[in-house]
Amino acid sequence: MKLKLFLLGVLSTSLSMNAQYTVEDENGNTVLDGATVTYGTLTYPEASFDFYVNNTSATETIRMKIEFVSAVNADGSNMELCFGLCYTGIVVGQSYPPNADYVEVLPGSQTFAGNHFYNADPGNGTDTLIYTFRFFQIDTAGNEIGDPLTLIYQYNPLLGVNSNKLNVNLFSTLIADQLVLTVDEELDLVVYDLQGRVVKSQRLEMGTQQINMSDVSPQMYLLHFQNNRGVSYTAKVVVK
Repeated sequence: MKLKLFLLGVLSTSLSMNAQYTVEDENGNTVLDGATVTYGTLTYPEASFDFYVNNTSATETIRMKIEFVSAVNADGSNMELCFGLCYTGIVVGQSYPPNADYVEVLPGSQTFAGNHFYNADPGNGTDTLIYTFRFFQIDTAGNEIGDPLTLIYQYNPLLGVNSNKLNVNLFSTLIADQLVLTVDEELDLVVYDLQGRVVKSQRLEMGTQQINMSDVSPQMYLLHFQNNRGVSYTAKVVVK
């Protein structure tokens, strides 16, 4: 079972005037700058955070790298970062691909499957291992440009196997007036636009819910669900 907890940090995305990329998880959910993914297992692929980098430019090829910014209660020796190639035993302060290499993404395209973060370090069995990574874009001279996007990967050995997954079923991710979904516990829902602004919030009861979306503009929105234990899940919908 995959144990993944999304905590929305700084509520901004890479959709800025200077950035030409977005990052998505394996389910197509947009990763926000400052987001945290937390796992309670060391098993692969359950503890693997798979991601894609999208080139939002229709005309320009982009060049991407990921910096291993810092680690808490770990040193990176049992962390695997796959971005283009796979690197195991990564080093704090190093960017990947290393040296002058980079991952190239063609206009309007996204990176291939297989890119991920995966921790195999058990730590001391009690303390949370925290890895901070930073996506950034470079120009043809190797200089950083645009806005970076930070992602935090955590391994918490004390997470319960069955207590840290939210069961949220969206009837459709393309909606008109009503967002229809089913949840199996009480949850708080916050709806953000792609600029990180709150456009709607609601307490959800257990069962099938219908949320009025006729009062928001047609575009993509991020749905952030959280229960009373702090377990979170993020999804995206498009209002047409």
